[in-house]
Amino acid sequence: MNAVKVERLCKSFDDKLVLDDVSLSVNRGDIYGFLGPNGSGKTTTLRILLGILRQDKGNVNLLDMDPVTCSAELHRRVNALPESHGLYGWMSPQAYLRFFAELYGVSLNLKDAQSRLQQVGLNPDDHRPIHTFSQGMRQRLGIARAMVNDPELLILDEPTNGLDPRGRREIHDLFLTLNRERGITLILSTHILDDVERLCTRLAILDRGKIRYEGPLAVNLDQSGRVLYRFHIDEASKVPAPGCYPNIRILEVNNGWLKCELLGVSAPEALRTLLQDGVAVSEAARLSGGLEDLYLTHTRVNLA
Repeated sequence: MNAVKVERLCKSFDDKLVLDDVSLSVNRGDIYGFLGPNGSGKTTTLRILLGILRQDKGNVNLLDMDPVTCSAELHRRVNALPESHGLYGWMSPQAYLRFFAELYGVSLNLKDAQSRLQQVGLNPDDHRPIHTFSQGMRQRLGIARAMVNDPELLILDEPTNGLDPRGRREIHDLFLTLNRERGITLILSTHILDDVERLCTRLAILDRGKIRYEGPLAVNLDQSGRVLYRFHIDEASKVPAPGCYPNIRILEVNNGWLKCELLGVSAPEALRTLLQDGVAVSEAARLSGGLEDLYLTHTRVNLA
């Protein structure tokens, strides 16, 4: 069953098309990665999922409900951590969680609030005002706030921002516990590829308002020892067809990139073959088969 189903979503701002025919599906129980460069449309997509924005075209379904017409019910069953989440600096963390719990109609006493803080690695007995907290501590508190209503679906935008490697690992463990022991579905929008590789089984890559890839993660982490290369070709270039070269297997043509397996030839030899055949190659790079290569293959920009 789907926790989220998006079909042919379109959204424009001032005649600028921001989302173009976006479709994706998140299974219940997934930890789902949502990747894309800055400005690709990720935040707009998440806001539509949460009912903050209305789409121009297309259908959106969360937990078998429309996020606009069923907003009250989804408010009880879904929560989110936006990238910029407001924290009331004069409050203690315990008071902050209890305040948001009340907004969700949840009874949260002091002991419960302290337990929630401990779950995300914060000192449950630390009653200092939030404005004294480090960025990492504030991020942990934001995650605790997003869980006050024990949601079935948790949407997280850059949830490990500001955390050191140990803190990120602790948050990874927390997300895995929420997913495996409580059955919570998580959507993880992030630019940190390691977060996706460690946590997610499925992902979507969004670039310039279009879904460039959606599917399982594991099948793309090729460790078979094959010699894989990607070649960027000019827009006006000839595009070679699969099977046209005996020693170059064309695996995929996407977004101006050729993904190829070299069969007994070196990279310079393969490049020479392509150029001699009229393929205008402007860039070549070896692929390890990891998520970074998958990301670069399906987007135009380099990683920050």
